[in-house]
Amino acid sequence: MFNKQSKWMLSGLVLGCAVMSGCSGGDKQPQSSGNTPAVQNNSPVTVTLYARTLLLDDDFDKYIKQPLSKKFPNVTIQKVDSEKGKTIQDLLTAGQIPDLIWEGLTNMQTLNDLKLPVDLEPLAKKHGFDLSRLDPTLVKSIRSYSDKNQLLYLPFRAFSFGLHYNKDIFDKFGVEYPKDNMTWDQAVELAKKVTGTRDGVEFRGLHSGISINRIQTQMSLPYVDPKTEKPVLLSNDRWQTLFRTYKDIYGIPGNYPKGASFGDGRKAFLETRNLAMFPHLLLIGDADFAESVKKGLNWGVTTFPSMKDKPGVGPGVFSDGFIIPEGGKNQDLVFQLVAHLLSDEVQGEAAKLGNPPAVVNPEVRKKLYENNPLAKGVNLTPIFNMKYADPYGRTAYDSKVQSLVQKQLEQYFTDKADLNTALRVAEEQMIKTINEEKLKAK
Repeated sequence: MFNKQSKWMLSGLVLGCAVMSGCSGGDKQPQSSGNTPAVQNNSPVTVTLYARTLLLDDDFDKYIKQPLSKKFPNVTIQKVDSEKGKTIQDLLTAGQIPDLIWEGLTNMQTLNDLKLPVDLEPLAKKHGFDLSRLDPTLVKSIRSYSDKNQLLYLPFRAFSFGLHYNKDIFDKFGVEYPKDNMTWDQAVELAKKVTGTRDGVEFRGLHSGISINRIQTQMSLPYVDPKTEKPVLLSNDRWQTLFRTYKDIYGIPGNYPKGASFGDGRKAFLETRNLAMFPHLLLIGDADFAESVKKGLNWGVTTFPSMKDKPGVGPGVFSDGFIIPEGGKNQDLVFQLVAHLLSDEVQGEAAKLGNPPAVVNPEVRKKLYENNPLAKGVNLTPIFNMKYADPYGRTAYDSKVQSLVQKQLEQYFTDKADLNTALRVAEEQMIKTINEEKLKAK
């Protein structure tokens, strides 16, 4: 799902969000706590979990292996990491279909292209899985990754976004800290006040986030019309709004210096510490963040900036979770394992360790960061209260055209192309890519 930041995906980020939990055996009704029954057959079973998104051994042990071994002592969970020679395509070619796949929701398309995820709706009904325990927007977002509105994924957790800021930079410029519920326009105006040179150091006021998909999902902007399979950059005026938003951010003199890039915000905030404001997945619980704080980062965090016409709405759903593949063994058992990991009991214990809970139960969510000293005294409620943006119509081409749009966006805000040219070139390249993909599919 993410590159370097993947290493802390299970060590704690936050997203006020909800996931499913709750499974019962036979004809029993689902428990309100989401607890699952023990498997009736106690014969030894080995279940293979393929981590297509990075899952550190320590996180796998704490959040998955240990809870399952207590509930299902007869089940052995074997993790297989995605690496050279062990890609999902390699495993399928060798006939080694995993029982379970760990994946980021926004990375679903590759598995969809392989027609790998099973529809979990029948298993959910069979085992009394209570979907009402999930945030409706989360469920809707999951279904948006299926052209048949199927439930192809069970989220283990979903992440909150916040606007992190460096207090020392604001103090150096004599500017007040960011406040809750700012719009992007307000964040830009604030950024202008903390962009410049002090004591020989060039400071940048604001980053946009490490990918276009932060604001693109926040605006619920599709790349391609699902019905016509044609790009919508030129026909949807809100794409102009998105491009201009980036122009406002990086048009601040000195805010996008030579060598800057979409992906450099994390380094600029945590390592060089010359970035005043960094909108990103909540960093509390991130090992690199903790190390930076230890070395002197004086930080604060507030709500992710919103669009002025959609106050209180953050990016779309970003989540890690589980997929049961077609051809996988023991699908009923595997479903029960996942359901137990999403129980209030397991989610609550994981939350204490810094893993953001997926379930909506407020009693579980309030345990998040209970054992993390960095969270003490930090009011995260406004961040958790932000809403997910509505999902939009997705297509099989989205992941293949995103980089094309992002490249032309950068051409625009660095003054290498005007707005109309950037949008037109991006759309022309998108059409070419879509046509190539259609030929491949024949």
